[in-house]
Amino acid sequence: MKMLPLFVALLAAGSASAAQVWVAPAAEKIRPNAQPPAGATAAAKIAAAKNEFESFQVVITGQAAGVSMSLEGLSDGAGHSISGRDVVLYREALINVAWPSGGDGAAGTWPDGLIPDVDPIAGEKRNAFPFDVPANESRAVLVDIHAPQGTPAGKYTGTLHINGGVKQDVPVELTVWDFEVPSTSTLRTAFGMSWNGPCMGHGDGNCGGGDSDRALRARYVQAALDNHVSLHQPYNALPVDNSGNENWGAFDQYAGPFLDGTADTRLRGARLSSTSVYGSSASPIVKAWSNHFKAKGWTATTLFDYVCDEPPLTCQWSDIPGRISQVHAGDPGMPTLVTTATWDAQSNGIGGIDLFVPVINFIEGKPGTSLAGNQRSRFPANIWWYQSCMSHGCSGVGGGLDGGGETGWPTYSIDADATRHRAMEWLSFTYDIQGELYYEMTEAYFSADPWVNQSAFGGTGDGTLFYPGTPARIGGRTEVPVESLRLKGIRDGMEDYELLNLAKQLGAGDKAKAIAAGVFPKTYQATTSPATLDSARAELAALILHALGKDVQQGSGCGTTACSTDPASPQAASPSVLPSGGCSSSGVQSLWLALPVFALFPLRRRRTA
Repeated sequence: MKMLPLFVALLAAGSASAAQVWVAPAAEKIRPNAQPPAGATAAAKIAAAKNEFESFQVVITGQAAGVSMSLEGLSDGAGHSISGRDVVLYREALINVAWPSGGDGAAGTWPDGLIPDVDPIAGEKRNAFPFDVPANESRAVLVDIHAPQGTPAGKYTGTLHINGGVKQDVPVELTVWDFEVPSTSTLRTAFGMSWNGPCMGHGDGNCGGGDSDRALRARYVQAALDNHVSLHQPYNALPVDNSGNENWGAFDQYAGPFLDGTADTRLRGARLSSTSVYGSSASPIVKAWSNHFKAKGWTATTLFDYVCDEPPLTCQWSDIPGRISQVHAGDPGMPTLVTTATWDAQSNGIGGIDLFVPVINFIEGKPGTSLAGNQRSRFPANIWWYQSCMSHGCSGVGGGLDGGGETGWPTYSIDADATRHRAMEWLSFTYDIQGELYYEMTEAYFSADPWVNQSAFGGTGDGTLFYPGTPARIGGRTEVPVESLRLKGIRDGMEDYELLNLAKQLGAGDKAKAIAAGVFPKTYQATTSPATLDSARAELAALILHALGKDVQQGSGCGTTACSTDPASPQAASPSVLPSGGCSSSGVQSLWLALPVFALFPLRRRRTA
């Protein structure tokens, strides 16, 4: 009789510790309190163009100890495979957000840092696995797959194995569309990284390590470039002094491969799309930079001079004309960049700015504000833009729009919906913007441990898109950058832009803009659902394949899953599928019912209004 209560207790304990495995889209953040949605399944189906990355998440919910995962690769059954560093598993590290970033942020624990199983830069085993899952909580692993250049179109399958406290196999299927996106991004980027940012995060704030510090920075440049982001200062020392004396040896060694496309990036042949003159805006310096880049054959559109950042915050308006004159004396064709709006420059009597870079809030403000309505016509055809703390309100640093309660804008805050990290690039296509600038990627390295605290300028994660991957933190031997979920979101947005742009090049620009506006309608409407993103990507793929005269059904695979017909099977292109976006509404509904998990979804910038 005394055995029965013990048996019941053991049974209850076993039931409480039972863990469930499910799959979620990459564009959904899995917080510790996440629970599997109704009908969740443990199977993944994704779709990508050649040379694209595509991801999904494997989630463990419920108590489990010592969990490990592995995915050797994918195969099409005809001798073609995707493996090695083109298949990377990342354990999603958690960070506590002390207070909400803006009106739609939320305090609490969020996933962000991506600790690799085997890092794709040094190729070293790290401590992503094994990990434990507390009772009644969830933990996620990001599965990131790259279809390399030249991958034959078709269906690739593999099996992700889960071992330890949970044992289960997860089928994985990737449909590769029959077209390719470029390694060097069409949408230009200019992201900042302080000269000693990586050094600060890896224990040598003065960058006194010589070649080891230069090699570390190069690994950060490589990681950024494999996420379609160009660090516009790829080297941290001055190759030209104020008198114009030159020493390019180390620059060419460490930065050169990223400018000529010979670096060991997964995006084969990827090149930086922007580089800024490092040093003052003086004619001898500019001339030396210009001459060297021309002699090396690096594209003329790469180099620019960052004349001033947010005047009058970092320079006086009166400083700008002289700087522009110096730049153009050194090279009349050198673009001069200022982060400002045309009306501010005009009201201060400033001319000669070649590249205006306004904050996104100034391109179209919310209804009822002074900048309500589309302001794009007030700028030249070629402009870049950027997002700042105005996306969450600049609370605590002065200014902002509504004292820290901003909502709806694209943002790189940790406590934001994942789709908002991906919005900037779709909006760039809609508003005809040619590039994106961002002020810093290692901001939190200077104030605290970025694995613990990334509070800056009223938001968490503002200015920090990497984590320092020290051996003490992630294992291995080599110091490497650790990517964030937010950086992966930017990468996915950059790839989405390539689909939009390719459709435009093939004569479907109006349709592409209509699709983009259906995903992110306005600058301040930058939240959508994973299902909407997947559907739009499938629609774009259908447009592209139809324009190429190829198998439209490959483009109408409805994003992350197959429709009622096989997306990789041959089928004659039919224009009738295009008005509905490549999948009928009933097809989309049956798709989500089949796999419901994907249907559920160098300066400190303080820009103020």
